[in-house]
Amino acid sequence: MDVRRLRSGELLTAAGALGLAVVLFTDWFGGQSGWSTLTVGRVLLVLTIALGLTLVAFTLSARAVSMATSASVVTIGVGSLAVLYLLYRVGIDEPGRNALVSVQAGAYLGLLCLLAIVAGTWRALGDERKVSAISLRQTERVLGVRGAARPAPPARDPARGEPRG
Repeated sequence: MDVRRLRSGELLTAAGALGLAVVLFTDWFGGQSGWSTLTVGRVLLVLTIALGLTLVAFTLSARAVSMATSASVVTIGVGSLAVLYLLYRVGIDEPGRNALVSVQAGAYLGLLCLLAIVAGTWRALGDERKVSAISLRQTERVLGVRGAARPAPPARDPARGEPRG
């Protein structure tokens, strides 16, 4: 595990995921926690937390870039659905009777943490890290496994389809 591999996107994702895991058990609606009031939404929220932490774990463990990229794509998809769901539950239709239920600060903090997960994952997906020493070593290792380069094929005459020469 190399903590230096974590970039700003992964750090934001980790902070959002850990923050959401804590905030989920604080008061969200009318003195009840988000865990107890969001029956369907808790599945989306826990899945988003798990996917965000998976992205961070793949980056830390120096797995292939494709693993972290795949985790990022899935996290953005599920996280976006969770954001839409939470915007609906916090802003439009609170659990219970809307006139009797107040939205607490925990709901807004949960929404903020969820947005941090999606934004951090988006940033991590866009950061290709081409010039870092870790990326260069990984590229050299992959190219070294392939062996010596093959010679270029002979140039062809486009009109005839025959090799020039």
